[in-house]
Amino acid sequence: MKTTFTLAAFVASVLAQSPSLSELIESQPDLSILGTALGLVPELAETLTGLSGITIFAPTDSAFQALLGGETSQESFSISQRDAKAVARILSYHVLNGTYTSSDFSEIPTYVNTLLTPSSESPFVSNVTEGQNLGLVLDGDSATILSGDFNTATVTEADIKAANDVTVHKIDEVLIIPSLLSDTLSRLPDVGVSAAIGALTATDLVQTVDTIADLTIFVPNNAAFAGAASAFANASVETLTSVLTYHAVAGAVVFASDVTNTTVPTVNGNDVTLSVGTDGTVYVDNAKVIFPNIILSNGVAHIIDTVLNPEDEVESPSPAATPTPAYSGASAIGTDIPFTSGVAAVGTGLISIPAVATTAQFVAPGGANATSVASPTASPSPSVSEFPGAANKVKGAVGGMAIGLGMALML
Repeated sequence: MKTTFTLAAFVASVLAQSPSLSELIESQPDLSILGTALGLVPELAETLTGLSGITIFAPTDSAFQALLGGETSQESFSISQRDAKAVARILSYHVLNGTYTSSDFSEIPTYVNTLLTPSSESPFVSNVTEGQNLGLVLDGDSATILSGDFNTATVTEADIKAANDVTVHKIDEVLIIPSLLSDTLSRLPDVGVSAAIGALTATDLVQTVDTIADLTIFVPNNAAFAGAASAFANASVETLTSVLTYHAVAGAVVFASDVTNTTVPTVNGNDVTLSVGTDGTVYVDNAKVIFPNIILSNGVAHIIDTVLNPEDEVESPSPAATPTPAYSGASAIGTDIPFTSGVAAVGTGLISIPAVATTAQFVAPGGANATSVASPTASPSPSVSEFPGAANKVKGAVGGMAIGLGMALML
């Protein structure tokens, strides 16, 4: 007698044969250190066992050994000291709330939320409401994960299935949890943003931008400040604060691939105009984003080529053929770069920028950024990076923040 199986029954039978997460890890000789690390955090291990439809990036033994044998980092120190709380946060950053297979990596980076939830506890501060972000990108033929400090990890074995529809990818690096904005920017000398750091320091805004939840900040480079130096030569702290807070959006983590032609309110209270050119270039008012997607502990930073002017009116969310200067009549003052005199150079822990961060296509061309990019095979948790919704969602959050600023002035 012939037996007929429905598709649902077939899928159920396949899933029933999949090993549990713990069984899968135990069965893989090159995941023994990961298994030991999970043994340090039984609550997290139990939580992961009970979740379904998640994706886990599993560092191999050689990945852990490279971390522990390399330059000392907070991750390597925490693991070597068997710090259970820190290890739990490190491992949580390797878990995505959704199913992402190798086919979901594309040449345009997709930024997704992890299970690393907000915490003000050292050593791994995080303040992204929906879970800290990491990026998925196809670098040539290699599925690559972008984490803090521009760390890149490559998937070495993909799409390993465990029970509860869990997807596991082995990776060759331990992911690095993103740092504070002030720390990250100070360790990126090649980007040239010491003027922005100095301006934030002069206005006592460093702690604010380091701690605002769900921050998107547009950071002018040194050339931008130098070119408009005369506009700030005699600026008051109040004026400079107004300018700097116009560069920040609170309540939405907006990566370059999320940008559409729209306007959003800033911490300053005025709206900033975002747009995408036909070649995929992202603009903020009349400034061009020249280096996007620097993942921060509390959101994301984008480097721009012009200091934004909160009094400048941009009529429509589409880039002008010939942008007007944000500060009409402003000019350089010799070779000086404003606000840099008190900014000390950092000599250790400098961040190297990988090639994929400068060569990847960060936005789909077409003007309205309507081209869809990597779609997960199962619905992940709602993301604050879903930009049209985030633009609306942020309006309520920013009002309170603007008032607050005004009042304040594994072993």
